[in-house]
Amino acid sequence: MKVKITPSKVWGEVSAPPSKSYTHRALIVAALAAGTSLIADPLLADDTRYTIDAGRALGAGVEVRDDGLAVRGTGGIIKPRQTKIYVGNSGSTIRMIAPLVALGNTKVILDGDNRLRQRPMGELLAALNSLGIEARSLNNNGCPPLEIEGGEFKAREIALSAELSSQHLSGLLMAAPVTKEGLTIKVEGGLRSRPYIDITLDVMQAFGVEAVNRGYKEFVVKGSQAYKARNYRIEGDYSSAACFLAAGAIGGGPLTVRNLRKGSVQGDRHLLDILSQMGADIVYQEDSVTVSRQRALKGVSIDASDYPDLVPTLAVVAAFARGRTELSNIGHLRFKESDRIEDTAAELAKMKVKTEVGEDGLVIHGGRPLGAGVEAHSDHRLAMSLSLAALFTAGISTINGAEAVTKSYPRFFDDLKKLGAEAEVVP
Repeated sequence: MKVKITPSKVWGEVSAPPSKSYTHRALIVAALAAGTSLIADPLLADDTRYTIDAGRALGAGVEVRDDGLAVRGTGGIIKPRQTKIYVGNSGSTIRMIAPLVALGNTKVILDGDNRLRQRPMGELLAALNSLGIEARSLNNNGCPPLEIEGGEFKAREIALSAELSSQHLSGLLMAAPVTKEGLTIKVEGGLRSRPYIDITLDVMQAFGVEAVNRGYKEFVVKGSQAYKARNYRIEGDYSSAACFLAAGAIGGGPLTVRNLRKGSVQGDRHLLDILSQMGADIVYQEDSVTVSRQRALKGVSIDASDYPDLVPTLAVVAAFARGRTELSNIGHLRFKESDRIEDTAAELAKMKVKTEVGEDGLVIHGGRPLGAGVEAHSDHRLAMSLSLAALFTAGISTINGAEAVTKSYPRFFDDLKKLGAEAEVVP
């Protein structure tokens, strides 16, 4: 799908979609609980539908209803109903479901699309093998398809690396309480995307399970715990709201995003602090945020290691700011839905934005981007961020592959138009 965007004045109010990260995790722990949980306001998008399908494949019942998702849990007893589970390009699904597959007594293959088959899973495979679970890459390259032969965890303590992703750590944390002996996980080296672990622990606690976080260096989860089925509401997504918040900063707004919890543990909430540093005006309410601007935006230096989903959006804001912006410690972004360093830089270059690409960082020199034909690279975050840029360029832009937004935000372009954007699908 190709979308043409004409530079537009955007302002007003929009509601953030439900959180993708919270929906994934709530589905998984509800699938491990005994009884039926109702997940209200879930995100129904490509990625979360793959997690719904995976939950069903592992023995849970998931019914999509008008009032949410009714999840009939397994009580922690995983009995796979099929031997192959397809997850598209959802890295979250494959990494967080794999430890649940490992709890069953069946050999299961986890596979996805061509891009997922290029995404490294070595850290996940190493963690499972250290637990005594036979797990391997069928192509012997550390990438999917993965074959996992489930059984009992044979270790009570493991060390794992989370340099490229924290998602497999989240999966192990969620699986650990229903094992007999529990699990202690020691993190070797750095831990990427730390706030996503906070989301995992938040959901686990909400469903009645305890886990001890020792400074993100060690996690202790007692065994033989039971998740308690409950009614659970998914909060709004700061990641998906990022483009609208950024639009208020670039265009001047005022632009209000509702359904954003003020005390959220979501790491992408930090975007508001960054926009403030760059010169935007932020007004907080209990469940909404308003962004506007009275003065020129300025470049900043940001360690973005914990905010991988914000990088394309921050790069676009930087393109309209004065001076130089540096985004550092982002090497792991090369293994997302796209290479978010190279591809973001390449598409901004088409808009005449000067960038400098490093192995672990990206520098953007601000100015006035020009309209252009750009490519989303099958990456939902890139599709949304390039659409953001197109709102304020000098000249019309077209976003090729704009359908990528359905991965996390199917109504993105509808909401964009509610704010005054001129966006239309073209042949």
